[in-house]
Amino acid sequence: MPVRDGREILLRVPASCRPKGARDRENHELTESIEEYTEGIYRLQEEMEVVSTGDIAKYMGVKPPSVTTMLKNLAEIGLVEHTPYQGVRLTEKGIHLSVSLLRKHRLVERMLVDFLELPWDDVHDLACKLEHYISEDVADRIAKAMNFPKTCPHGNPVDATFKDGSYRLTEAQAGDELVVTRITDERNDFLAYILELGLLPETPLTVKNKTPFGDVMTLMVEGMGEAVAVGRDVASAVNVRKRNVA
Repeated sequence: MPVRDGREILLRVPASCRPKGARDRENHELTESIEEYTEGIYRLQEEMEVVSTGDIAKYMGVKPPSVTTMLKNLAEIGLVEHTPYQGVRLTEKGIHLSVSLLRKHRLVERMLVDFLELPWDDVHDLACKLEHYISEDVADRIAKAMNFPKTCPHGNPVDATFKDGSYRLTEAQAGDELVVTRITDERNDFLAYILELGLLPETPLTVKNKTPFGDVMTLMVEGMGEAVAVGRDVASAVNVRKRNVA
């Protein structure tokens, strides 16, 4: 049957689903990029007193000139203060944006693991993408649906401003009886390795030995048949707290 010309089309695609022109794509990508940089600087500020352009470049996996260009953009819109040779600091506006993004990110991770049953070590990248498209209202609904979780599956606080009193495993000494609180390095391959070691949040462990040089630690991890050895790179990304021993 021939199709009539000039027929009326009643369906309309939502604006957000329409193909974007080059300018729209650039603006959209810039928005995501700005948010990722801002969140990254916040994470770095949590780990060190002074954040340099080199630190940001290493964290983001880009070259320093790219960081310099982005910092100018972030400063222009009031997200950072950047003084050459004195480091980068987020403004109150930048901190507020970062805390909001981290909340969404960690709620999404919790939903993906607890509700959709995706692997614990394979949700970070997906959450990184989704966090930019979730409104505060949707985040509130996710929180309610998940019974207001306090942490993401890796133990990091949903409220990024909350201080849980934990410290890096590198600071522990031989004989310390501890509990894993959170994993701060959320790369897929790193999380997969942590899973092999059994160093999941809320897992008890005992430091059996710590070498005086090289910071190699031998751990007895609950649920593991044999002692495991970890170096500084691993121990620095595992936070712990003292275990209450009766």
